[in-house]
Amino acid sequence: MNGIRGFFRLIVLALIIAGIIYVIPQVEWYKPSIRIKLDSDYVGTNPFDIEVKDRGKGLKRVRVSLVDAHGESELISKDYPVPVKEDILHIKLDPVKLGIKDGPAEIRVQAEDRSRIKLFSGNKVTVFQKVVVDITPPRVEVLSREHYVNLGGSGLVVYKASSDTVKSGVKVGEYFFPGYGGYFKDPEVHMAFFAYPYNVEPSEVPVIVAEDAAGNLRTTSFFFRLKKVVYRKSTINVSDDFIKSKVASLLPADSVKNMDLKELFLKVNRELRQKNEARIGEIGRNSVVKEILWHGKFHQLSNSMVQANFADERTYVYRGEVIDHQYHLGYDLAVTRKYPVEAANDGVVVFAGDLGIYGNTVIIDHGFGLSTLYGHMSSIDVNLGDRVKKKQIIGRTGETGLAVGDHLHFGVYIHGVPVLPVEWWDEQWINNNIIKKIKEAEAEFGVNERVDNKEGVFLEGEESGKQS
Repeated sequence: MNGIRGFFRLIVLALIIAGIIYVIPQVEWYKPSIRIKLDSDYVGTNPFDIEVKDRGKGLKRVRVSLVDAHGESELISKDYPVPVKEDILHIKLDPVKLGIKDGPAEIRVQAEDRSRIKLFSGNKVTVFQKVVVDITPPRVEVLSREHYVNLGGSGLVVYKASSDTVKSGVKVGEYFFPGYGGYFKDPEVHMAFFAYPYNVEPSEVPVIVAEDAAGNLRTTSFFFRLKKVVYRKSTINVSDDFIKSKVASLLPADSVKNMDLKELFLKVNRELRQKNEARIGEIGRNSVVKEILWHGKFHQLSNSMVQANFADERTYVYRGEVIDHQYHLGYDLAVTRKYPVEAANDGVVVFAGDLGIYGNTVIIDHGFGLSTLYGHMSSIDVNLGDRVKKKQIIGRTGETGLAVGDHLHFGVYIHGVPVLPVEWWDEQWINNNIIKKIKEAEAEFGVNERVDNKEGVFLEGEESGKQS
């Protein structure tokens, strides 16, 4: 009898131990963590993410809702049939479906894991975040009237954007050109210099885009006419001597040892060119000069002749084979060897140094995203941050970089996008397309006092720009 009782005790003990062994792994005390990833306290039609993690048994369910004065609206409810350690929920409000309106609200996120600490339910956590629902996009009113733009050329639009606007500008295809407020006394009045890039299809229609803190977008069209421009095409024959004497010198010596001449040429003409253009674009996009530094038409290098045009499509042929296609994004200006290079207009030097295929290069910021580039120089006589005046000598022409013969490569850019330089040499074009619009807005809204922005200028390049 005692033996039978002892046997049953062993069985009961074994069951208890087995139960403990089974239950303990099912129980953990770590609650899920929740992170609501909002850029601001405003919530609108712009999507946002919620990150949910569980370090224990994994997530079981998550529920997200929006609570406002009118009640609670479920945004998402998700059950996990198998354990999930983490998940990112993509939330996008549908104001019409949810019936929500502008005003204060609260985002509520509830998460439960698969722990059995409470027998049939796991660890639960609820996170609240107060927000302001804003589903009304900014208001935009176009003030300037006529906008005639050349393919590859420049334009200016003046417009009003309501005070809730945090970002606005002109969009042309995939390109965005920011607008600037603060020039006029009315803080809602903005102006945006923009380009119609040479490589954008003529069917694209420029629009003004305004965005508020909640991500609501307003897109507004304006009167616009595009004049088509036919750019030249040319063929350039590449020789072995040119690659050996000119191209190879633009790359580190140890990197060209095992390259054949064709590969070496493409490394410079394609890869280095793209890198240099990207850097020019970055400098232009980072301009913070929020004043017009230039005056009158831009100066063409004295006594110079245009030898190569803007947006020329160049086909490169090596040993009878077409190996590359590139665009020439400026004018080549020639006078005599080591001719003094003059600044095209007043501005601030934001780059001075070596720029790959452009050799010794100076970039001058003229304000509101407008800049000029001077390449292939033999010497540079200005430094980063220098204020320069129109026709001031900034260096001398040369044949540094990927230049054939002594000349100046001259480029004009709007927010880092190359544009047709000849427009800015034309006083009548500037008066009709730029100055007239600014003067009309000045007369109606007034102008703020100019602020010296020299200390805020974005600079990039070598420590000292002067070279010889």
